[in-house]
Amino acid sequence: MLAALVVAACALAFGVLEAEFGLSDVPGEAEFGVPSSEAAVRLYLQPVQIDPVNESLQVRISLVPDPSAAEPSTIADRNFLLRIRRGNQVEHVPIRANQALPELTYEFDLDGGNVRGYPLDRYVSVMRLAAVEQAPDGTEKPLPIHFTAWEGILGFDVKGYATETKVPGELQFQFSFRRDGAVLFFGIAMYAAMIVMALCALIIGVLTFVGFRRIEATLVGALGAVIFALPALRNALPGSPPIGIRADTLIFFWAELGAVIGLCLFVAAWARHGARP
Repeated sequence: MLAALVVAACALAFGVLEAEFGLSDVPGEAEFGVPSSEAAVRLYLQPVQIDPVNESLQVRISLVPDPSAAEPSTIADRNFLLRIRRGNQVEHVPIRANQALPELTYEFDLDGGNVRGYPLDRYVSVMRLAAVEQAPDGTEKPLPIHFTAWEGILGFDVKGYATETKVPGELQFQFSFRRDGAVLFFGIAMYAAMIVMALCALIIGVLTFVGFRRIEATLVGALGAVIFALPALRNALPGSPPIGIRADTLIFFWAELGAVIGLCLFVAAWARHGARP
């Protein structure tokens, strides 16, 4: 009966986690800009690596052929200039007719968040994309752009948003990142486990020190194990956040200190009232 209740509780907990955190969600693609059939330039954006510590995002930008063509070709059919604005810098990528469509990788800034807020940290990365063709009289003619963004990177939920700017033909695109459901849940759960372990160590130390429980030498090993288990648990956090984040200051360092105090109280009680030889 008890085993059946435990299984039912686990199944219910899994269902709640799935509904609230989307543990099995699969990333996909999102399309932006003009329809692909009307676009003169087609791009594919894929976030490759996110580095919250250095607040940078690496994105691969590929020029792709028209998928509706009978024989899609990776050779450019015209001369044009691709402009990619990242922060205060503007990258100018010349595309030449009858040459292979290039694949580029750039680093963009992460804004709107800080890794100190792990596992609740969120980030935004903004870029501006435009393509222009030079007319015979020297003026620049904006080309309509269609691009596809891959909304996925390990450990994060990714969403893309695109808006038009005041510059004709230019699109502002942003990736929005937050820790995915699994990282969020297990990060919070592991910090909660640190609190429980520290409280257990303090309870053992305090009750033994005040004489409410008798001294049992085997508990010294348990208290010592807690002291060394807490850093191992901290290093196993999903996403590998650096030491010194806000949750460390509020929980981990205090939990480690509490475990040490519990051990010291136990040893002090043993030194005062322990059995003599």
